[in-house]
Amino acid sequence: MKSSGNFFLDKEKIRTIDTYRIIYFVTFLISFVITETGRHLYRPYIYENKINDFGIADSIGNSGGIIVQIFFGLAIINSTKKKGVRLIAFFTIGYILYEIAQLFLPKGVFDWQDIYGTLIGGIIGLLLFLLIPKVNKQNKIIHRF
Repeated sequence: MKSSGNFFLDKEKIRTIDTYRIIYFVTFLISFVITETGRHLYRPYIYENKINDFGIADSIGNSGGIIVQIFFGLAIINSTKKKGVRLIAFFTIGYILYEIAQLFLPKGVFDWQDIYGTLIGGIIGLLLFLLIPKVNKQNKIIHRF
């Protein structure tokens, strides 16, 4: 299979529905539910009870949001490993640059915790992305279908 030469896309992989694309989509859905639960249940609980969670409640939108964005992007374009790593780096750096741009945007609110949350979420997303092929090769249940 010859690569199309695009930085993120592979013409053949984008047309294919395979196990990885399904796993990326399910991971996207799970991370979306976890992130939204954290934003709507966990964060208010932490704020109301004045619990010090070391900024997790403050940055849960960034740390969870980057994981959601990564796996949504991976599910859409169904990248190869090299192009998937590029996509993860692109999203993570993009989120960080946007947070830095908040210093200059009107009504922007810059927060270091959001940058830390984005970095942590990007690393978690990368680790999950690298772990999925290893788990997928060992999982005989998935390959029955």
